[in-house]
Amino acid sequence: MKSDMSSILNTLEPVGLGPAGPKWQQRKSSQTRVAILEAAIHCLERHGYAQTTMQLIAEVAKISRGAMTHHYASKLELISAVIDYLFYRRVAIFEKKIGSLTDKQRIVENLGIEQAWEAYFTREHKAYLELIVAARTDVELQQVFLPKAQRYDRLWRAENARIFPEWRDKPDLLECAIDFVQAALEGLVLNSPIWNNSTREAVFRAFLADIMRKLRDGELKLPTRRESEKFRSSAPDSEKTIPRSVAPKPGQIATQVTKTPRQRAK
Repeated sequence: MKSDMSSILNTLEPVGLGPAGPKWQQRKSSQTRVAILEAAIHCLERHGYAQTTMQLIAEVAKISRGAMTHHYASKLELISAVIDYLFYRRVAIFEKKIGSLTDKQRIVENLGIEQAWEAYFTREHKAYLELIVAARTDVELQQVFLPKAQRYDRLWRAENARIFPEWRDKPDLLECAIDFVQAALEGLVLNSPIWNNSTREAVFRAFLADIMRKLRDGELKLPTRRESEKFRSSAPDSEKTIPRSVAPKPGQIATQVTKTPRQRAK
């Protein structure tokens, strides 16, 4: 299946990264922004948020500090652009992975689970996890990160109906499936260094794929509203932020989750 995701990619494309303008200066400016953003992702992945400084990013990007501040005046302004760029890159990567599957692989074998799993080990996602962790305790970052992450989540959920047309007429099931897969795979990513067992992880993912197939095909039913009421959190939505008690410290994820699933299986 070849999914047309141009609309969401156009929506998510960061300012200044579009097609190069006719003038050399416009092309150079766009290339410089990309170099800075790529360097910031590298630093987040390798060093964590706290150690990612403007000076370090400039050194990795091989540009002067002045040239960088011409485009991004502060670290927070740069990180805001990085968040947009990360969302854009993650969608592009996942679109390519899902587009490589046949209908049989996507629908019957449900290998979208494996494509999603491998996407968690890209440097883009590791950098994104660093920002999630840092936003727990950095109020300024949290104020920038959460609105952008929530916007991305809304766009991504709407786009899933196009990527997976077999779910298109089941919006409530698709909503639950997205929640379930995201929560399960993110939990598996965080526990992967502890388990250190590729066979155990593969069994988990196969089980997850089977659950999603059964949900899609009507073999599993969603709980009713009444059944789910007893599980509602007592904390109102307005008070929910990134919990401090469950996430590791900044820098831990990037250093722990370093190998791809295929590398660990060897």
